[in-house]
Amino acid sequence: MYPKLIGKRNEKGLTQQDMADKIGISKNNYNLKENGKLDFGLLEVKKILSILDCNYDDIFFEDDVTEKSYNIESEKEET
Repeated sequence: MYPKLIGKRNEKGLTQQDMADKIGISKNNYNLKENGKLDFGLLEVKKILSILDCNYDDIFFEDDVTEKSYNIESEKEET
C-alpha cells in the first residue's frame, strides 16, 4: 500500500479513475497497484510523479526506515 500516494492524489483532488486514465491503465489495475497488490512499472511511476508534481521519495520512500547508531568506542577491542 502506498499511503503517501493516496494522500498526494487526494490533495490534488484526483480519483483512482483520474490517475488510471492519465497513466493509461484500467481503474482496477491502478487500484491493485496503489494498494500494493501489483507493482507500478517505471513509466507508470514517472507519469505519477509528473501528474502529482513530486519526486520519488515523496511518494514511494517509507518514513519508517531507521538507521542504527553505533558507539564505535564501545565496539573497539581492548588490546
